[in-house]
Amino acid sequence: MRFEPGYLFGMALQTVPEPRKVARDLFDLNLPREVLWTALMLVVVLNAGLGVIAGMMFPLDPRQMGTVLASPVLLGMVEAAFMFGLSWAIYLIGRMFGGQGSLSDAIITVVWMEAIFLALQALTLILTFFAPSLAAITMVASVFLFFWILSHFVTESHGFNSAGLVFTAILGFMIIAVFALSFILILLGVEPVQITPPN
Repeated sequence: MRFEPGYLFGMALQTVPEPRKVARDLFDLNLPREVLWTALMLVVVLNAGLGVIAGMMFPLDPRQMGTVLASPVLLGMVEAAFMFGLSWAIYLIGRMFGGQGSLSDAIITVVWMEAIFLALQALTLILTFFAPSLAAITMVASVFLFFWILSHFVTESHGFNSAGLVFTAILGFMIIAVFALSFILILLGVEPVQITPPN
């Protein structure tokens, strides 16, 4: 594997048809844990930076978003905690169900997944000005790609047989996590967005 923009872009495209092959190539790198955590922090910073740009282009009402989502610094800290927790969850939950994956594999999964998701977010932001409908499609497709990559990478990392069963388990844990996160955000002062029906 070469750390060159063209090569990495090709691997990103290959992740869609052959996610488990890309996962094996990434896991076989055996990168030091310090490098992996640094890469994770890098995607967090880039994600927060993109959030700042999006907020400048499409400002939201801070009174509705709350103090956390209205602050890029606090939002970045929440995203960092989420990615850190997701890495440990992939490792520990997979092990709990008999998987053989390592924490390094879990971190690589989160970093690669977030890097691709970040690129799609940037593309969505650009398309918003020229093709809003295509931007909406890209946004929906990025969600499906998120679960596609996560399911196959976890399957490959832990040596499971069925990516479908892994996806079902991930979906169940995600639903629980969403309810828990919603409760935490309410405690932090984030109010639900109220949609006013047209007159």
